[in-house]
Amino acid sequence: MSKKIRQLPPGQRIEIQISGLNVPARFQTEFVGIVNNRWFIVMMPDSKKYGELRDGLYEGVPIVVRFVLENDNGEIVAFRTDIEYVLAHPTKMLFLDWPKSVESRVIRSGRRFDAFLPVTLDKLDETSVVGSQQGTMMDISESGCRVRFELEEEADEVAESTETKIQWAPSDKAKLQVHQKNREPVVLTAIIRQVHKKDRGLELGIQFSSQEKDRINSLFSGSLVDIDALSRSQ
Repeated sequence: MSKKIRQLPPGQRIEIQISGLNVPARFQTEFVGIVNNRWFIVMMPDSKKYGELRDGLYEGVPIVVRFVLENDNGEIVAFRTDIEYVLAHPTKMLFLDWPKSVESRVIRSGRRFDAFLPVTLDKLDETSVVGSQQGTMMDISESGCRVRFELEEEADEVAESTETKIQWAPSDKAKLQVHQKNREPVVLTAIIRQVHKKDRGLELGIQFSSQEKDRINSLFSGSLVDIDALSRSQ
């Protein structure tokens, strides 16, 4: 599976998670290159965005690397490794040990992946926003996602929320804002396809617009997939 690493172009954005901390810490950085079967090399994260995290990056720290490989199918690739060297000159870079194993999953085959990201869903009429609601994206595929809102126990109507009492129905038009840590929200236009009440919550099946390919791909390059979940799905 290391051939997936060799297909990664220099300059691509990747995500790194410091897995040795009690609270998961993630940052985005730039892939520099490889020394085959020895090192995977990345830039030190930006000091303005990730100043505090940089103090936790030193030799021996265990991390998880994730990136989206743009090939014919489109794949999420992830692996565990350790920081072997921190290079200060001529610019700050991290030399990571070559991974013993690499996980990958196709993201354009209709499969869904767990997400668990906070979202804001705006209901639209022909000209404006008629209501907004905070919820959680439960899973996602290239074509759509599932969003859950919690309901009050006494709520009797299926399409009623605790916050805005928005009535959701199939074919409603919506704008979905997906919030990721340390990144700008990803905004997608969408259509509601399914509305279900489940376990004192409201779950919406949402279809993305066919024009949103680039924004959807940016979601997959963010904090979507847990490497443990990838392993369990095999």
